[in-house]
Amino acid sequence: MKIAAIQLCAISVLAWQVVTLGQKTEVRVRRGEVVAETASQSVAVGAGRKAILSPDEGLSTTVDDPMVDDLMKIHQWVEEEKQAQREQINESSIQMIRVDDETRFTLAYYLELRNTKSKPRRVCWVKGTSLLEEPKYYDLQGRLLPFDVDKITADMGNYAIRFPEPVAPGEKFKYLCVSKLDATGAMWKDGSLWHLQVGCCLPNCLNYFRFILPKSAIFVDSNRQVSLTDSVDGKVALTIRNYTGVMGDGTHHIAFLWPDKDGTTLADLPPQYRGLRDDDQTDIVRRGQLGMSGILAGEVFDDQSTPLATVGTLCSAFVRRDKQRVIDLMANPFLKGIAALQYDQYIASDQAIELIKSFDILSAPTWPQEPANGYEHQVYLTRKGSLLHDATITTVYRDGKWYWGGMYIGSPGDEATDDASEMAVDSVRISKDGAGLEAATYEGLERGWSMRKWLFLGPIDVPWEGEGYFPDEKTANEFFDVKSLDPGRFERKVTIEGKDYQWYALTSEYIGIDLNKVFDKWYAVAYLWAQVEMDQETTGVLGIGADDAVQVWLNGELIHQSVIGRVLAYHDNVEVTFKKGKNHLVLKILNYGGPWGFSCQWLDL
Repeated sequence: MKIAAIQLCAISVLAWQVVTLGQKTEVRVRRGEVVAETASQSVAVGAGRKAILSPDEGLSTTVDDPMVDDLMKIHQWVEEEKQAQREQINESSIQMIRVDDETRFTLAYYLELRNTKSKPRRVCWVKGTSLLEEPKYYDLQGRLLPFDVDKITADMGNYAIRFPEPVAPGEKFKYLCVSKLDATGAMWKDGSLWHLQVGCCLPNCLNYFRFILPKSAIFVDSNRQVSLTDSVDGKVALTIRNYTGVMGDGTHHIAFLWPDKDGTTLADLPPQYRGLRDDDQTDIVRRGQLGMSGILAGEVFDDQSTPLATVGTLCSAFVRRDKQRVIDLMANPFLKGIAALQYDQYIASDQAIELIKSFDILSAPTWPQEPANGYEHQVYLTRKGSLLHDATITTVYRDGKWYWGGMYIGSPGDEATDDASEMAVDSVRISKDGAGLEAATYEGLERGWSMRKWLFLGPIDVPWEGEGYFPDEKTANEFFDVKSLDPGRFERKVTIEGKDYQWYALTSEYIGIDLNKVFDKWYAVAYLWAQVEMDQETTGVLGIGADDAVQVWLNGELIHQSVIGRVLAYHDNVEVTFKKGKNHLVLKILNYGGPWGFSCQWLDL
């Protein structure tokens, strides 16, 4: 489609004529308002907008932002791929990142989210996403969309984006966003190279990432094939396409020199990019590639004498679909349980084999010949065709053999963010001594605000004597359904399954209360208790979030339950009536595995 654009600015334009598509178009200032006109149409053009004239839609306005223009061009590519139906594309994401300085990006992205409700909706909830700095949301016509944000944590929140027209059930909300974004954790310097790492790891998602580097930047490496290299205002721009598959493999990592920032030149290019890679590491890579060729061809490889041999052994078990051997290679019961749970869905998939094929060994530091039991040793991986550190495998030594201790996909740069997350542990606090109701009493509730002080009792392990490392879901749900205490009568100490428990005061800075901050437990139950004093009978709605299952009692009566595995970002709206005087609100949370937590908010009606 040929589109002619009229660039406008806020000056007193008396008349400006542009002949486009055979029509006469005038731009006028009318009562201080910039207006674009044709013989049959007239549109107001606000600040940051531009008028466009197209054969399909006539005269209209859209966002005056070249990043948005590029987003829409790439969006056409995505639509063409969807129509070709060569891959199962359940989701699509387009992200453009312009590096403004070492601490700040300008981010523009396009996203589609399906209306999963049974009725048309005007509000699109984007849940559990990073908090953005002064974001602006637009529909595909370039109209500015109003939004609200509900903060879950210091850096996460739920966005409610409001569309002018309802979206039918099963159809998708489609929107653009332009925002500033803190670069902390996503960008860092290592030696002479600057690194930038971002991602969108939704399963079966078609990703396009476009990076606009600083003006003096010299592009060096990418962990994925670059589809297009061009320039924007004299700056190098890289466009990378990625299909995540069932594994959700959507991490993108680039590296560049930045002469204007630190005075580097081509002479500072690291030696591995100039054919001077360490001979020992080159030999390890060569031998690893030869061994992997046989493994991928189906040859049996079984050797746990070194960290590298254990990596090869696990890959061989993956390729041969040997579930028991995969489980046996895990370093501890926790990892064995995870492998057993995830094997059929992820590990045994063709996508897992493709993921193995995509990596090469980058380096493997020398390991001790006689390590102590429990000693951990790392093996570093890179993507084929790249020399960037893109993943780390940990192996663990025990009784003469090396075992698999886990794999972390990412780089040293985002490992550095771990310090910040450890500092954030104070966002959830629990008392050292037992506490009573006075530590979790509210004198009324203010609408729109969350309840962040509670009494906590637990964690209570789900009893299990069956096979495997964790209880099955049926056993966990049956235990969850047992009322282990009286939710209508508070007692400071309680005996459950023969074990004594007492209540502790728990507080949180954020809506989402992350119980992993105080107890990292799988297949466990916890109780939360709060007392709410009301001046009069009050009816309203509680927004109850839980990871995973939840039961809610008010004054001893069960008023809500949801027995499913889910993330904390999603909540249920529960209608409640608080009586005049003291009310007892009790939550019970069940964690199936991984993170767990809860939230409770007194919502606006």
